[in-house]
Amino acid sequence: MLPVEKINKLLYDSERVREDSQTLWREITENRNPKPSDSDNARASGCAETLPLNLTGRYQVGDGSEFPCEIRAISPLGVLLKGPREGRVGDLCTANISSVGIVEGIVVQSSGELFTVGIFALPIRISRLAKRLRWHLRQNKEEVPDRRASERVEMNHATGKLETAEGRVFLCEIFDISEGGAALHLGSGALYFWVDQPVSLGGRPGRVLRYFPGGVVIKFD
Repeated sequence: MLPVEKINKLLYDSERVREDSQTLWREITENRNPKPSDSDNARASGCAETLPLNLTGRYQVGDGSEFPCEIRAISPLGVLLKGPREGRVGDLCTANISSVGIVEGIVVQSSGELFTVGIFALPIRISRLAKRLRWHLRQNKEEVPDRRASERVEMNHATGKLETAEGRVFLCEIFDISEGGAALHLGSGALYFWVDQPVSLGGRPGRVLRYFPGGVVIKFD
């Protein structure tokens, strides 16, 4: 039998995970207007609405070993993962999702290699995750404008400094640059940026336009 302290912690975490997952879902879908028939069908079937994703990453669940995974969908319950190590209900799980960042939570549903991870995060982290996931969902529907119309110049990985509005500076490699923006490689530093975040490159102001694994594309103001 589990100790009382362990049971109380699991109950607390489960409630917190449910609240955080629903908060993330609301932030992702706040500007989305599904057709009434879609909502009616979802309620009638008793199934939570889901939105498809097509992302990759790596995850740890159970004994802490790391495995590659695919992120298949997002719903009010959390994110749906597919991987070689089964996530059992109640297991803690950490996933590092390409161009989104680190997601922590608890497995709330499981069916073999497919399992749903409920999110556990601070409010500011939830907002950042929502912006990144919303961008990918829009990209899936081809609603995201790419892009820089001006001619790009390859920079052969020249180095630069990307600064946030708060004054935090990140070293980066410049893949290419144009009059309208630049593609930058930041490595793990890319996890600290989100779409539409104000930044400056070499003193030139701009905003984050989109992500790619390990980097961002910025658009100059």
